[in-house]
Amino acid sequence: MDNILSFPISTIVNKLVPKNAFYGRSSDSSLREFLTQEFEGIVWLYKLAPATLNVEDGEYVHEIDVFYCRMKEGKYNIKPFSVMDELLPRHTIFIIEYAGKFDLLMHHKEMSVVHGEQKWKCGVGELKRDIRIDADTLNIQGQSMDAVYNGLLSQISGLSASTKEEYKEQVDVRKQIESIQKQIMTLKKRIKAEKQFNRQMELNTEVRQLRKEITLLTGKLKKNNI
Repeated sequence: MDNILSFPISTIVNKLVPKNAFYGRSSDSSLREFLTQEFEGIVWLYKLAPATLNVEDGEYVHEIDVFYCRMKEGKYNIKPFSVMDELLPRHTIFIIEYAGKFDLLMHHKEMSVVHGEQKWKCGVGELKRDIRIDADTLNIQGQSMDAVYNGLLSQISGLSASTKEEYKEQVDVRKQIESIQKQIMTLKKRIKAEKQFNRQMELNTEVRQLRKEITLLTGKLKKNNI
């Protein structure tokens, strides 16, 4: 494939990955079905590492692999991607092509040691939909792998975090905003169904208060994203 993200030549791998490289190491039978039925193919496009980027190794990030996944249909199931990701002992980015469109998927991912064995766990999946694949899609920034990772995660998530702690804080704020938005939608339905005018006024007051909370929380995110 072409260097579709215009990353440094030294990072290009461009190697076809057999599907059984994933489901062959998993006990999840549904993963084989997912890869067989929904995937046209997988290509390991880039390896971002100290040697390929000429940056310092990270404290918690040592390598980021970018995989290009071509899907057979015009839609796909996102959940199995986290199962795939946890099989890989490194940080990853997925470029997902489907029906001529492109998405970027990157899980916040951490490694822990359980009974002397390394285990990788995917947290939040950051999905950036319907992107343009060109030189400005993703930019590699930073002088260490941790910084490179945080920069890429920020670009895909829309959050601006220089550390994993900041990222987790901002994700928590985002979750609070989403939860309040759901509460507002529920209240609006109740207002529409309510017959008593006084009760409608009370519910509207609740909505206004929740909107103020969203404004405050949004302000926190914007402040961090300056």
